[in-house]
Amino acid sequence: MSWKPTLPPFRKFKKEVFIKAGMVSDFIYQIGEYPQLRKPSTAVPLEKIQSAETQAKIAYLKACLLRYRELIGYGRAITAVQVGIPEKFAVVYREDGLLVLINPKITKISEKQYRYPEICMSGNPIIAPVVRPAWIEFSYYDEQGKEQYWDTKDETSYGKMMNRVLQHEIDHMDGVITIDLVTSPKELFLESDPAFYDSAKFEKV
Repeated sequence: MSWKPTLPPFRKFKKEVFIKAGMVSDFIYQIGEYPQLRKPSTAVPLEKIQSAETQAKIAYLKACLLRYRELIGYGRAITAVQVGIPEKFAVVYREDGLLVLINPKITKISEKQYRYPEICMSGNPIIAPVVRPAWIEFSYYDEQGKEQYWDTKDETSYGKMMNRVLQHEIDHMDGVITIDLVTSPKELFLESDPAFYDSAKFEKV
């Protein structure tokens, strides 16, 4: 027999991708199994931010992000609704520590926009090329209940990524997921190339 099938590329890597997705299934809710992922979360009452219950929820979300990073090797941020808490707060991993965002409200949006391929903990291993503003400004409350303001317009790769991550998490609080933001389902694809993100770039729209 002279004919032989042409097998798909990156077979070992793709198996590892799905294995990793299974490793975090104990605490991450996926699209389709939790209706609250598609609904706006509830604002946290300001007088309850420092309550034992809310502080316990924040501590749990921090632990989930750190656990995700330990198991998967990366993970920039996580929103409460992704772990079954439909309330408006998120935890973001930064080089100088964890940032807690409670009840964020966007006040200003950049006119400049970039497209970048995003992957979501609740939609692994789908990649969605999402167009977002280069930066946003927003108010929020920290875990001590103090009002803060984000207005960083850093145009470095790290600054662009941080602004994008923050928008991604705020979207989660509003019931919006990356796959909702593409113009066509044909733009979606699955993570398969282990070197894909090595060459991924911010494309100005």
